[in-house]
Amino acid sequence: MYTLRQKSLLHSPSLGSKIHHILIVGGGPAGSSTAFWLAKAGFKVTIAERSTIPPYGQGIDITDEAVDIVKKMGLWEKIKENTTGESGFALLDDAGKETGMVGTNPADQSKSAFSPTNEIEIMRGTLTNIFMDAAKEQGVKYRYGCTVSNMQQGTSSAIATLSDTNQPEEYTAIIGADGVASRVRSLTFDKTTIENCFKQTDTYVAYFSMQVDPKHQITHSILQHANKGRVMWMRPIDKTGSRASGYLIVTTTDAADLQQVARHGNVEQQKALLDKRFEGVGGIKDKIIQGMRESQDFYFTRVVQVRLDTWHTGRCALVGDAAYCPSPLTGQGTTMAVLGSYILAGELAANPEDPAAAFTNYRKKFEGFVRENGTIPLGGRAPRLAAPQSDLGIWILRLVFGTIARPGFQKLFNSLPSLPSFGGQVKKFELPDYHFQMR
Repeated sequence: MYTLRQKSLLHSPSLGSKIHHILIVGGGPAGSSTAFWLAKAGFKVTIAERSTIPPYGQGIDITDEAVDIVKKMGLWEKIKENTTGESGFALLDDAGKETGMVGTNPADQSKSAFSPTNEIEIMRGTLTNIFMDAAKEQGVKYRYGCTVSNMQQGTSSAIATLSDTNQPEEYTAIIGADGVASRVRSLTFDKTTIENCFKQTDTYVAYFSMQVDPKHQITHSILQHANKGRVMWMRPIDKTGSRASGYLIVTTTDAADLQQVARHGNVEQQKALLDKRFEGVGGIKDKIIQGMRESQDFYFTRVVQVRLDTWHTGRCALVGDAAYCPSPLTGQGTTMAVLGSYILAGELAANPEDPAAAFTNYRKKFEGFVRENGTIPLGGRAPRLAAPQSDLGIWILRLVFGTIARPGFQKLFNSLPSLPSFGGQVKKFELPDYHFQMR
């Protein structure tokens, strides 16, 4: 166990004042946006990121108050320039032919196209790069290829050992922005809390990028159902339409094999099981399975939510999926990460000498939004309704979608404000006004 040194490393005689040094574990959107705001407020910030940034990752969207925050960051135009260009959403029949198409929901959610596609669709890796560049411009230091291996807390600072040096380092506070399988959470919270923070769903999903036939470039997303809760989804990665994100989704209670391979299987075993699960399906099946087989960035997981009664202990706090992962089934993950990072940094800037108080205020101000918007729509039944188990269920879903996709219905929906989109009705949140100057 490491003990705090008598003379704090956080005090700089040459500067004549205390240097507040924050360690953030995880350099994704939540970590990098938190770092941006903290550095802007005058903190010294280090980010530990265990891997290099993936070239694509999954597609994510930015909506509602998160739009206001990225505008405050001065990044709105850059984000718009780097969207995937996804122009809408089409549902396919068993032969892979489109049954109808809907457009995009505006970023401010002022109206709804009843579509899973939003105005701002961007690849996670692209958004991370944008946030990272902005954070670096504020002086944030990134240390790649490492994570935290040990942590200790004292009354005046926290000690972290990072895997790249294996030496204890002293920080004012430590923030875990390291996702669903948070290392910071596992080192900070008690065993019971860690074991009970996951809420499992019956949905399993594989993400990967794939090449698209130049003769059939993809400009909007296409989705095809198969019985037994199987879904195949392709979405454009960028405006060229030459590459796509592939998603293979299975929602079922008959999932012993899926659960086993998700937890213990290697990539090849996971791909083989999905190949088998989608046997006998037509339409885009051959194309997307081939893309899966050839992909180098394949990732397969069971969809879970993270729920905690507290987001901090002492000088260590969590943000984004590490604290309150709503799952992709809500469409709120990125919005929550961007909002949470803004509030966490704002409260820490207002209380630099008392991180625990700052973290308490962060939760008080944000937990209501998380609770209301982190729920899977329709009482948790949305995944099963969106991925029917029977051919009849698929037929009904296509019939309803075909009706919604008619131009007359779309015009009606667009004239009515605040209708719920596929992600559910989002509760509005009044952004606190932070000046980002340490008091």
